[in-house]
Amino acid sequence: SSDVCSSDLIVTCIAKGEDLMGSLAEWYQRIPTPDDLTRVESLFANIQAQFPQLKLEFKWNQPMFTDHGTFIMGFNPSKKHLAVAIEPQTMTRFIPQIDKAGYDHSQIIRFPWHKPLDEQLIHDLIAYTIDQKKDATTFWQR
Repeated sequence: SSDVCSSDLIVTCIAKGEDLMGSLAEWYQRIPTPDDLTRVESLFANIQAQFPQLKLEFKWNQPMFTDHGTFIMGFNPSKKHLAVAIEPQTMTRFIPQIDKAGYDHSQIIRFPWHKPLDEQLIHDLIAYTIDQKKDATTFWQR
């Protein structure tokens, strides 16, 4: 069975056999500054408000949003940026927008802490991935 958990910003999340809020609290400690932490908490809250069907899960030592058991987006902080992982097909489709926004990318998109976070781009990436994977039955896109 799954445990449902909540906090002020993480409205609902599902932890499968682990303490998601504890894992998330430890993960938050890896974010460089209190301002950066506030930005990430706000981003997660906005994602959950805009896409209430998504579940916030903790896999491979990072938080990620999933939809009906399929990967949508994952996050990993570093000293200089917030790395955002998306499906390769989504990356390919959005390279022009990512380049135009001035973000460095490879298999991940690097959102520097010193630049404003383009939440519209993140919203568009999520909406596209949800649509592309609406009939997916596997965690990763095939």
